Amino acid sequence: MPERGVDVFVEIGGQALLAGQLWSHRRGSVESATFRYAPDYIAYEDSYALDPTLPLREGPFHTPNGRELFSAFTDSAPDRWGRRLIDRDERHRIEQEGGAARSLGQIDYLLHARDDMRQGALRFRDPETGAFLADRHDGVPYFLQLSELLTAAEHLERNQASIEEVRLLLRGGSSLGGARPKAHVRHQNGQVAIAKFPSPANDAWDVIRWEAVALELARRSGITVPGFEVRVLDAKPILIVDRFDRNGALRIGYVSAMTLLEARDGDQRSYIEIAEVIEDESAEPTADLQELWRRIAFSILISNTDDHLRNHGFLRTSTAGWSLSPAFDLNPDPRPGIKYLSTAIGPGVTIAAIKPLMDVAPYFRLDEDQAQVVLSKVASATSQWREVAEQFELSKDAIAEMALAFEHEQAAIAASALTT
Repeated sequence: MPERGVDVFVEIGGQALLAGQLWSHRRGSVESATFRYAPDYIAYEDSYALDPTLPLREGPFHTPNGRELFSAFTDSAPDRWGRRLIDRDERHRIEQEGGAARSLGQIDYLLHARDDMRQGALRFRDPETGAFLADRHDGVPYFLQLSELLTAAEHLERNQASIEEVRLLLRGGSSLGGARPKAHVRHQNGQVAIAKFPSPANDAWDVIRWEAVALELARRSGITVPGFEVRVLDAKPILIVDRFDRNGALRIGYVSAMTLLEARDGDQRSYIEIAEVIEDESAEPTADLQELWRRIAFSILISNTDDHLRNHGFLRTSTAGWSLSPAFDLNPDPRPGIKYLSTAIGPGVTIAAIKPLMDVAPYFRLDEDQAQVVLSKVASATSQWREVAEQFELSKDAIAEMALAFEHEQAAIAASALTT
């Protein structure tokens, strides 16, 4: 398909507004896109630029060389897990119906994700049929189906999933990012959460329970986290995390730090650059800046090195700007040696260490005394890691194997700064 056009809607305050039109262009293996705002959206009082490269003005915008889609749309598209499901569904389609395999582009993955579960507040509509894409009528699985979802995810990991299992996972997972197996599930009250499953083929430790430990320690550190719980089925833990881009049925706009920084996968950027975006874009810059610094301290103390730009998000919770989203994808890493963060503390400073953290505190509106107080709280909370691990039923051996993630030189330095 050389060119495909869709209407782009954005929900603001529960109202779906036509924001503009998106066209995807295919020339062989090269893909690009064009976007144009709708005049009524530009004139709307509470409208906002969907992407930093799409300022609110008339005329067409084109993706830079090497980009298939505008980054804000990529934030709404499935990542590795969701794409794996879509690819497997396409394979099953060919096996059942015959015909040649389609070459799926970025626009195809974007529009294949189910509309009601798509991340953020963007929606995409077929201009010919008027249907939102992908408008799936099969319901999101309920908690009662967790066991089926767990089994289906395990089979998919082993490349043994049946057509029925892939379709069950597609009901809950085609819009999800990340590489790990997961699915949407619906509470009995109708609220949607994400169920994260273990990956027997890839997990070197109990990733599910340790992420729960990290979320609880973050909460005790004063960091905003989504609601979560661990459920055990067939002796296997499942982490249930509430979606924070939904308020009941209302969709909340979402973008990643990668989008706001106009960065690409693999780019080396710094927390100071994120701080600069917060200064310009946040509805509450002081609160967001100080929390972001707290999160850096937390990542250092629990050896969370997966803090790449897609793992920092922002929500459009008011008309005043973008606010830091709750923290997510927090994972301690017990491997020995010096740890390096995926996002640099300052330009070129990736080492996970307290001194560079304290050096940049003024960029986050913290003086030395305030920074010491924050660091003390985080150090006090993370020092409780063994107690929290036991609460999540991790064994003594598992706790011993994870010790290097929490008990290291930088943690000792932070502990020496504890205040009463």
